[in-house]
Amino acid sequence: MTTNHLSKLSVIAVSFVFLILTAVSAQAGSGPYVVRGNQHMIVGITLNEAAVLAALPKGLVPTKGVTGGINVYSSKGGEGVAAYSRFYVWADVAGHDSVNGTPGRYILWAATSTGPDKLKKAGNVEVQGAAVMKKSDRDVSGVATAGGEELAKIAIKLAEGPKCGPLAGSVNYPSKRASDGKMVITQYTAAGTACGAAPVSVAFSVDTSHPLSKYKPTKLTWAAFVPDLSFSGSPLIPIKLAEK
Repeated sequence: MTTNHLSKLSVIAVSFVFLILTAVSAQAGSGPYVVRGNQHMIVGITLNEAAVLAALPKGLVPTKGVTGGINVYSSKGGEGVAAYSRFYVWADVAGHDSVNGTPGRYILWAATSTGPDKLKKAGNVEVQGAAVMKKSDRDVSGVATAGGEELAKIAIKLAEGPKCGPLAGSVNYPSKRASDGKMVITQYTAAGTACGAAPVSVAFSVDTSHPLSKYKPTKLTWAAFVPDLSFSGSPLIPIKLAEK
């Protein structure tokens, strides 16, 4: 076998190992990874300021008006990432806008069907659960569950007429990494289609002792339905917050 052949085999072997490591890394939730065939229903909300301040790591502050949102979605997965569904509540945070101006988001509480490892590694609160969406004409509804119990019901109504268009952009999700307590950012870059909608209702089914109950919306402000989306998640990128 010639040196050239050996060189080519080495490149193939290294590439193969890289692909395996990338898949394992993505499955472990440390990125980078890409998932496709996602469907989202999203409701913009305002939150209780005291609850958000208590949840945010030191150095993160909520945006004016204590805005945030609820995301209910399903994904067909991608290379090294199994299909999954997720429900989460986030708070917008100041000073971590993406390049396209979207405020940074801190995940306050989440339930995910494939297990809680991914967001837990990033330092967020996540439990084993599931999210299911249904669409009937202009009505879209979602239900989040965990431990066989219903957590929340969300409903939106699509705008009349062809109110859908292309969506592309990125969102930064700062958090406090579980392994060492350092502040990190996960950047999600997405492309797909988004449809205009109006919020109808958000109802949490949990009692006041449940952690999710603290994040009951004080107001519903906007909504969107995303019938098809692909997004990539970056590795956990270390950030240094300015000392006060």
